[in-house]
Amino acid sequence: MASRYMHDPGKDHWEAVRWILRYIKGTVDVGLIFEKDIADKQECTGYVDFDYAEYFDKRRSTTGYIFTLFLAPVGWPCTLQSTVALSMTEVEYMALTEALKEAIWLQGLMDDLEIEQDFLLVHCDSVSAIYLAKNQVYHTRTKHIDFKYHFV
Repeated sequence: MASRYMHDPGKDHWEAVRWILRYIKGTVDVGLIFEKDIADKQECTGYVDFDYAEYFDKRRSTTGYIFTLFLAPVGWPCTLQSTVALSMTEVEYMALTEALKEAIWLQGLMDDLEIEQDFLLVHCDSVSAIYLAKNQVYHTRTKHIDFKYHFV
């Protein structure tokens, strides 16, 4: 979030960066441990969420997702969406699309590393985005959503 203001930081931004650096200094000895969970056959799992129109400067929404491999996080981007969404469903659907593109890439990476996994599970708490992804009939009501997001 702080990096969005690198071109013209204010005093509040510098305070936020100081807080971040203090946090990092205090957690230098913390690390990630990759362990295979014997009980859980699902080695890689994703979680997706969003924040609707949180970025006040341009009224764009934020997409965030995290993927874990062997119970440790391996990817956790938090990005500003490229367009202004007209509805909560559109924001959720756009976030789900971005997470699923990452899931497909991770599945290919795991194939290259010869990590056997039948499927990659992505958790989404948005019922409307899930219904929109599953039921193609809804697409006639959502023509305003950019075609690239119907990738789901």
